[in-house]
Amino acid sequence: MTNLTRILLVIAAMWAAQLALAYLQAKRFQSDLRGLRKQGTVAVGMGGRRYRGGRAFVALTVDENQVILDGLVLRGFTVFAKSKTLHGYKGFSLDDIISSDRVGVNEPNKVREAAVMSAQHIKDYLSRSEQGEKSGRED
Repeated sequence: MTNLTRILLVIAAMWAAQLALAYLQAKRFQSDLRGLRKQGTVAVGMGGRRYRGGRAFVALTVDENQVILDGLVLRGFTVFAKSKTLHGYKGFSLDDIISSDRVGVNEPNKVREAAVMSAQHIKDYLSRSEQGEKSGRED
């Protein structure tokens, strides 16, 4: 076996290990999201840049009054990063998160971007649901 073949095999093994670990990380995050889904409507937003400081994923759940009940954040540079509870947004309304710079001021910019995206997804979903209910009642 030549040196080039050994190097290619090592690279392939490292790549396969990275894919497997990324898969396990995604499964853990999905498992954590199941707990949020039991509480209300959930959406996940993404913030940050892939190669400039990494990305953050924020999952928010809201009640029927569009108030944040709970949240999770997944951020880190490696596949070993785990989701953590996000406390800075509890009790705020979706509109507060979308339109205010004062919510989540202690969080990094990529986390705030992800939270805004998540809140916007929930707001869009709820408005589509309301429109569907209104059109269903008119028939």
